[in-house]
Amino acid sequence: MSLTEALGAQSVFTRSLHPDLKTLQVIADGDFQKLPVIDLEGNSSLEISFDVLADEQAWIDYTVVHCNARWEPDDLSDMDYLEYRILPLHVESVEPSFNTFTNYFHYSVTFPNEDVRPTVSGNYAMFFHVQDEPDSVLAVATFSVSEQLLFTNGTVSGNTDIDFQQLHQQLTLDLSWGASQLPHLDAASELLVHVTQNRRRDNDRWLQHPTRMEKGHAFFEHERQLIFEAGNHWRRFEFTDEHYPGLHVDHVRYHAPIYYAYLYRDEARNLENYRYDQDQHGRFKIHALRVDDVNTEAEYFMAMFSLDAPAGLSTRGVYLVGDMTSQVLDESTRMEYDPNEGLYFKELLLKEGAYNYQYLVPAKKQTLDNGEEKTLLSTSFLEGNHYETPHEYEIYVYYRPFGSRYDRLIGTARLY
Repeated sequence: MSLTEALGAQSVFTRSLHPDLKTLQVIADGDFQKLPVIDLEGNSSLEISFDVLADEQAWIDYTVVHCNARWEPDDLSDMDYLEYRILPLHVESVEPSFNTFTNYFHYSVTFPNEDVRPTVSGNYAMFFHVQDEPDSVLAVATFSVSEQLLFTNGTVSGNTDIDFQQLHQQLTLDLSWGASQLPHLDAASELLVHVTQNRRRDNDRWLQHPTRMEKGHAFFEHERQLIFEAGNHWRRFEFTDEHYPGLHVDHVRYHAPIYYAYLYRDEARNLENYRYDQDQHGRFKIHALRVDDVNTEAEYFMAMFSLDAPAGLSTRGVYLVGDMTSQVLDESTRMEYDPNEGLYFKELLLKEGAYNYQYLVPAKKQTLDNGEEKTLLSTSFLEGNHYETPHEYEIYVYYRPFGSRYDRLIGTARLY
């Protein structure tokens, strides 16, 4: 994808755009479970990192672009939102892999850094491309910068407006702010609230009009937009040592030039009773035993997934989703059905670590206000829905006063 095409995209998200670019992560303050959000005052930072599978180092640059609330690159000039030297900037931190079967180079960028820092809040996208080839975009990393002027409280309940402790969860939100910090805020017309469940993009919600307001408060109550499928815990597996099977790994085999980790066969869970588990809400963590530096010494391996599920779902498509796949819905994440085996299969090249995943099935398509079409996925076909399931709900609150040229991010929060 060229940079021109990427900048003209309807919305952007963290993803690799090249088959040899792997393990793209955006981590805040060294904690992989935090939201990719930093504060405008510079009290926190991000590390954006990835690997390029290659025998020789590629020279890679990056460009930082400001986006609106819906993650579409906006019309601001880089001088409006950055303090920087000159764009594009070069990725300075590059390390070769050491003593691994697969050769790769590990790239990382800290943001902000001595070359660039944000001057306004909002959503940002970092585009990586080959040096001197700006139309060869390799990856996009997205993150946000918040002013944290508004605070969000709320609840997550299985008692919803459409069922009682059954298949759904419903949120209530209480947004509060101080009059001295946002004296002219008109919550009825100037706020845009974005809510996601475990960072999924297919079923995210946008709210503009509070159900009621008080001085310094905006409430969203009995809002049908805030009802989500209850879902189920994420499935988990770990591969941290090529010599031993890890969690949910049946056996390991070496087929030159890499190891293959054959996971235990998965089955549909939609008819099972609820069972508590502790997951990472869809995230993955790079981890390997008996190494000094996981960035450069962890091995790549082929994870072999298999699923026992009805053959009829193949016409809809069964997708392997989670942060490890950037929740992309294409042939790279669609399970392949083998009628002879009566199973769905997929293999993914991953780096040693702990992973979360689910099998989701398209339910219907939805056309957004901006004309973008997205596919809604459902947990009901394979994973099941249990109101008891603990999820992470992410709330981003944007503020665009009359006459403003961009969407300010004035608050973020997580509800469980």
